[in-house]
Amino acid sequence: MNNIIPEFVKPLIRFVYYKKERDRFFREFLIRKKQNCLFKKQVNADSSSLILFFIDGANWFTGYDDISGGILSIASIYEETEKLHPLHKSQVIMATLPDCRHLLAKHTQFPNNIPVFRYTQLKHFRKLNHVLIHIPEYQFNLDLISKICKMFNYLPKESIHINILNQNIELMPEPDIISEVKQQGFFLTQTTAHEQYSTKEIRDKYAIPLHKLSVYATPQRYNFIHPKQKESLILLSPDIVKEKEGVVSIIKEKLPEFQIKIINGITYMDYLKLIEKAKYMITFGEGLDFYFVETVFSGGVSFAKYNEAFFTEDFRQLHSIFKSYEEMAKNICCCIKELEANESSYKLTNKQQFNACYNIYNDTYYKENLSNFYKQNYLYQ
Repeated sequence: MNNIIPEFVKPLIRFVYYKKERDRFFREFLIRKKQNCLFKKQVNADSSSLILFFIDGANWFTGYDDISGGILSIASIYEETEKLHPLHKSQVIMATLPDCRHLLAKHTQFPNNIPVFRYTQLKHFRKLNHVLIHIPEYQFNLDLISKICKMFNYLPKESIHINILNQNIELMPEPDIISEVKQQGFFLTQTTAHEQYSTKEIRDKYAIPLHKLSVYATPQRYNFIHPKQKESLILLSPDIVKEKEGVVSIIKEKLPEFQIKIINGITYMDYLKLIEKAKYMITFGEGLDFYFVETVFSGGVSFAKYNEAFFTEDFRQLHSIFKSYEEMAKNICCCIKELEANESSYKLTNKQQFNACYNIYNDTYYKENLSNFYKQNYLYQ
């Protein structure tokens, strides 16, 4: 049946049958109106240089943005990029991707003043000499590049700089895709978020310049809470792995005095309040993620499975980093009991984690890296 119905009729059918489609229609009418107004007021469409950040649109079910470490990182890069205007002298904007079906006017899950425009509004830029486009690694594909070509068809390819935001090495596109885009004449770079894959080997693998940006997770952004002020609360990242249920079951059995809560369905500000209260965080994701780092910078102790794609060697020796989920399930309760029995041990563990994180994530390092990127002083040319 779906193959028989003409494409132009399908939106009407969805509008009639699905309340969420009707909600989206009226919501996005207002979003478009707001975006048009903001574009006229805040954007200089006569700019000769543009820096563009591509992001996902709103969640179909909620109508709002989804919170993630990736979007927090992109938002911070955007904000610091705006502050560097005297350096790059470019108009900076954030826009949803070309095929985005659910528009977004602004991220609401964390504090920011970043307007989000829609892709079609880029057609108003007709005097550009240069454009730099930041694309999240999981969104980089040949179809998107084709759409970029059409939007900026008045520019020579060498005037279009495409930067892949490599925030998760496991989500990077295949080297042959990058090679094909490079052969079209675009200038390609990648910026990395983790020390572990900010290497010459990764630069050579993809054959494009690599520059480490890191992420803006400096300790000054968080309230460091003394362990005596924290609660018997263990937080879990929302990541889904098959071993997660077994680890949680053992903790519930052996540490019944602890409340266990999964981070899900809350705003970023509420999340920050939670990690201030919690003594412990268990991340089941990439390991060295925002759940891990932000908990440590808030005075807590984080647990994770060692992931060599993200953790540096400094973390391998830490008491709270396990070789496998099996080892985590076997030993985590003993670790927590030891930390609960000895406040000095708790403070020492946090300090060791804090120092390892601070060696990688700090304000000065982050801003210098970003400035060097816009100067084209890349870590590996």
